[in-house]
This record gives sequence, C-alpha cells and structure tokens, in this order.
Amino acid sequence: MNKGCKVVLISNSGYKEEHKDLLQELIENEIELFCTVGTECQQWEEAMDLLCAELDANDIKPNAFCNTTSHPDESVEDVIKFAEYWDQEGPTEVKIIEIC
Repeated sequence: MNKGCKVVLISNSGYKEEHKDLLQELIENEIELFCTVGTECQQWEEAMDLLCAELDANDIKPNAFCNTTSHPDESVEDVIKFAEYWDQEGPTEVKIIEIC
C-alpha cells in the first residue's frame, strides 16, 4: 500500500478487537483517508480515531493521524466515489478492503 493511499473499508460483520492489527497497519502505512461503510461503520471509524490517539499518546507512533469518515446510510459505490475525489483535483485510486 502506498503512503497517502485512500482506503474504503466495507464491513459486513462489524468491528471486533481482532481487527485492531489491520487498523494499526493502515496507520503505519500513513494512509490519507479511511472511509467505512456497512455494518457498524461508525464503530470502525471510532476505533481508528481511538487507535491513532492511543499510538500518539504512548509515543508508539507520534503524530499518528488519518482522516476518517463513516457512511451508514450510503451505498458502497457512493463512498468509493467520495474517496476517489477526496482532496484531489481529479479521481485517484482507492484501496478497497472488505471484511466478511
């Protein structure tokens, strides 16, 4: 995954503590944007925000940060389109992660 990458996570089963390693990997890769859609998408966003704060506060990854959004009432297609155009002059590639 490239630094500055944008990610759309499609949740079919909701957030579980076992997903923390995935979120930490995304933070380590310094993604620019983390969008969630689907089951418990707001919990995914909150988990990412809390993990960034935890890593920063404990000096594990100082200045850990990524933009996060959750989209509980939107289609996957709309969220991907949103991510493609995030803070850019035109569409850019988005990595899709689906959690079953």
